[in-house]
Amino acid sequence: MNFKFLLFTITIIFLLSIMGCSGIDDTNEKHENDSKVMEGSNDETLVNSSEDTVPKPPSLTVYVGEETIRPTLGSYSWGIELEDGTTSRIQADSSAPPELVKDNNVRKVTADTNVELKFEEQPDSYTVRIWDEENNVLSKSNKVVLSGKGKVIYEVLAHWEQGTASYAFSVNIE
Repeated sequence: MNFKFLLFTITIIFLLSIMGCSGIDDTNEKHENDSKVMEGSNDETLVNSSEDTVPKPPSLTVYVGEETIRPTLGSYSWGIELEDGTTSRIQADSSAPPELVKDNNVRKVTADTNVELKFEEQPDSYTVRIWDEENNVLSKSNKVVLSGKGKVIYEVLAHWEQGTASYAFSVNIE
């Protein structure tokens, strides 16, 4: 009788262990702290996941003539002050702008097309750099200059009090 009870107990423990390690969550409930999006100051969008606040720089939209381009966010360093007086910072590294845009659809433009940069939050300053395919910076300016012919890769390096961010996009100048 003791042998059957011992065998039954070991079997139950074994089955409970397997069920506990399976990682299956059959509750369709969303926990209160899972991927909660909160609005921060200065129109910054912050993502709150399991009590960690992840700061992100403002978005950039590039208006090229009548069309819009959503640049790829590159490397950035960003921080925000939390309610408790501490600062939450993040540093994200990325590939060089030519690598970031190599698979993007390239808009065709002419040299006289109007280009406007619209930030979600206006930066204190920014620099526009033109890159070649070999990851070399060809020129720097304070605006987007459409010159040359063919695919041109741009990087916008913007600076705010909260940090810096790099955005990359490309156009095909006819």
